[in-house]
Amino acid sequence: MSVEDTRSLITRYGEQVWNRADMAALEALTLPTFAYYLGGQPARDRHAFEHFIRATHEAFPDWRVEIVGLIAEADRAAVRWSGLVTHEGPFRGIPPTGRRVAVTGINWYEVNGGRIAAEWEQTDSLGMLQQLGVLPPG
Repeated sequence: MSVEDTRSLITRYGEQVWNRADMAALEALTLPTFAYYLGGQPARDRHAFEHFIRATHEAFPDWRVEIVGLIAEADRAAVRWSGLVTHEGPFRGIPPTGRRVAVTGINWYEVNGGRIAAEWEQTDSLGMLQQLGVLPPG
């Protein structure tokens, strides 16, 4: 793949999978062996990631993040993203607060054969929990 093809793939994936929770796009844009890693948690396969995306959209129905930085090579990419979302459903055992929270993170992607093979994510979870009122401000 060219660098531009990789950039396009990652941009489509962010919009269709992360922002729209489009599971057909998840299947089309990732390999069957796709693995998703969040922080130090064990890898999620595509099925478990599908559940994770759905749960994210249930907790934050207005989930929409924007890519604020994207660096790509032919077989890998790094993305910095941010958004403002509303906590309207249970999230990690936290009942809905109705609060608007700023979310930010950095994701790393590996691409193979024109599809995403793996994704690693580091999210500002501490900041989210502080904004939700679960932890005191830093």
